[in-house]
Amino acid sequence: MYSNDNPLIKALPPAVDYLSYLTILEYNLTPEQLPLLHDILQDTTLTANIGWDLVHLLLPLLPQSQQCLQDVARLGNPREVVLKVTELLEVLATPDEEIMEEEDEDEQEQLDDSERAEDSRPDDPPAGTAVSNEKNTSAAASRQAGDSTSREGPSKVSQFSALLDMLAILHPRIKTKYPSRFLSTSLQAVLPAYSTLVQDAQATDAVLRFINTFAGAKRPRLPPRKSSTQVPTKDAQLPAAAPDPEATEESLAPGETALKEKLLQSFLTFVAEGYMSSLPVDDDVPALSWSIRLLEHLYPEKNIPGRRTTSEAFEEDEALHRRDSTIGQML
Repeated sequence: MYSNDNPLIKALPPAVDYLSYLTILEYNLTPEQLPLLHDILQDTTLTANIGWDLVHLLLPLLPQSQQCLQDVARLGNPREVVLKVTELLEVLATPDEEIMEEEDEDEQEQLDDSERAEDSRPDDPPAGTAVSNEKNTSAAASRQAGDSTSREGPSKVSQFSALLDMLAILHPRIKTKYPSRFLSTSLQAVLPAYSTLVQDAQATDAVLRFINTFAGAKRPRLPPRKSSTQVPTKDAQLPAAAPDPEATEESLAPGETALKEKLLQSFLTFVAEGYMSSLPVDDDVPALSWSIRLLEHLYPEKNIPGRRTTSEAFEEDEALHRRDSTIGQML
């Protein structure tokens, strides 16, 4: 049972407006408050009004905030949340060096502005100016320390997976005449982010889960023999999602279904190309070794007796077998 003195409960609308409540959440949200926030977000009206602006607050608190992010995806305004998720995916695609350079430039500009403001005061003695400058320098150092602490959050691939899991919930909720417009925007944001994380198997699994949500209810393929890899499957059934508050009664525009299929096929083509290009080519068994395995299958008499073939290596080695399993789900 939560105390009524908790600021997240005490300030609940209508005690304050939604914008003020978001500000209170920003200053009081901690990992310890997440179970309470999960309960609060079950209010559909509240989540529909503030959910879109919670995503960037919850993302740094992963993995503890995973449940709250799914609440936002289920109950928030899907059109607004999709745009926010897309924006955050674009941020993930930005190299860390560029982000740090921009932050350093902003800090330097603020420091220069403070120094110019101090210099423009003719009545202040030089000693006072020096003290003031020392305070500005200390404040800048404190901000820099705070920024470095804030950077020590969840990994990029964890954030990427969480955002794609949200998209998998959000897109089926959007009821509009042209759903392909929302899907196209999301896919264009996912691809650059994925290209920076393609070396991590978790990113590829997240993309495959996302694509599977558009496949409908179909019988899953049987996994390859001797499979010891993790095959991406649909998560446990989530609670029902709220309807689209901006839904229209118009039916889909002609050709929308075919356009969505083409978008997904094109997207999957780029994903498969990126994945195969990321595989090492300088190992004993390079990439997927399709040509070598085909030759071993067509001309078994040329295989050296007592020496393990490449085909056998893909069956017995877990890392190689995972390559086959992953590309099999794409193609």
